[in-house]
Amino acid sequence: MAEAQLPKRVDAAKLVDTNQQFSAKIDGQNLARVSAAIEQAEAPVDCHLEFFRDAEGHRVLKGDCSTRVVMVCQRCLEPVSLEVSSEFELGLVFGDDQAKQLPRRLEPVIVDENGYFDLWDVLEDEVLLSLPPFPLHPEDECQLKQPEPEEDVGPEVERENPFSVLAQLKKN
Repeated sequence: MAEAQLPKRVDAAKLVDTNQQFSAKIDGQNLARVSAAIEQAEAPVDCHLEFFRDAEGHRVLKGDCSTRVVMVCQRCLEPVSLEVSSEFELGLVFGDDQAKQLPRRLEPVIVDENGYFDLWDVLEDEVLLSLPPFPLHPEDECQLKQPEPEEDVGPEVERENPFSVLAQLKKN
C-alpha cells in the first residue's frame, strides 16, 4: 500500500484497473465542510483506500477513514473530544442509470465523463456522515449544570379558567 500525498482528483478507471491501494493522511483544516461542522480537528483524517473490480465487474472504492475532532457537547455545552471513523464501500459509476444497477451494498459515486472524481470530497462526505448528530460527553464525565430548584414561595394563586364562559354558554 502506497503511503503518499493523496491526490484530490483521481482517474477512477485507471486506479481500478491497476488495483491501486492508498494509505494517507489529510489535514482536517483542508476539508472546509468538516471544519464548519466541528470546533477543531485534533488529528488528521487517516485514510486507507482500495480500488478494484468486484466479482460482478463493478468498479469499487473500499476503505476506511478515522480522525479525532472536538465538538460542543449538547448536554453541557462544553468541548468534547470524539473519535470518528467510517468504513465504506462505494460503486464508481458514470451516471444515474449505472447507479441504479449497483447492488444495495454499494453507495454510488458518480464520476465525470472522463472517469475522474474528487476523492477528497468523497472522503469528506464519509467523515461528515460519521459525525454524531448530538455529540455528548459520557454521562459520568459531563459537567451538566442543572438550575437550582426555586424555593416554594407560598400557596399557588388559583386563576380563573378562561373557558368557564364557554361552559356557561353550553349550559344555556
